[in-house]
Amino acid sequence: MLGETPPAVLWFSRGDRLFLIVGAVIVGGLLGFAVPYVAEWGASLTWIPFQGPLGLIASWSQWWVRYVCIGVGVLLGSALVAAAFYDTARVAVSEAHVRITEKGETVTVSRSQVGTVFVDGKELVLLDAASRQLVRVPSEEKRDAIEAAFEQRGYSVAPGDPYDDLYHLWVPETPGLAPEVNAVLKARDMALKKKAGSDARELRSELDRLGVVVRDKKTSQYWRPLVRS
Repeated sequence: MLGETPPAVLWFSRGDRLFLIVGAVIVGGLLGFAVPYVAEWGASLTWIPFQGPLGLIASWSQWWVRYVCIGVGVLLGSALVAAAFYDTARVAVSEAHVRITEKGETVTVSRSQVGTVFVDGKELVLLDAASRQLVRVPSEEKRDAIEAAFEQRGYSVAPGDPYDDLYHLWVPETPGLAPEVNAVLKARDMALKKKAGSDARELRSELDRLGVVVRDKKTSQYWRPLVRS
């Protein structure tokens, strides 16, 4: 459409991706190259643990061993970068919708659903007209870049959480909360402590259904009621 602002992608820039990939290959290769030397040195010091594996590696005198170690180092470094790319949310912003891809799953939110956009620390948050959290994902982009991407495409952007003053620290059996809300928050508290991210996200959705919004600070939960416009 004539005059339409092209979509913006909030993710690792091409330069960042290249830097991470090249860095992983170089660092992984160097570490792999050093493994035989480190193993030989470690095997000579009897007080160092893991003498069995160190002695085994040090005993490999074939010419190809060093190349295998370099290759393994490169593969491990590349795997770490691939995991970082996979785990980091990729946000595509257009005038029609916002598409978020994270951990292999893609969610699309139409422009008409979005009431307010803001950055909360290192997280991008999209609220609907009832102040319900449509999206809350970590983002590696700078705040200015995120805000500009949404503002240029006509979204309402707030400088911070417009409902920040309404949050309360959750403690077990918080007075004034319905028993089912306290039960979900308790289950979610356990999920956060176990670092069960998928369970915590599902329980956040259940809280939305019950009319409560939750955000996290480390393993503490802060809640507020929905605020309908």
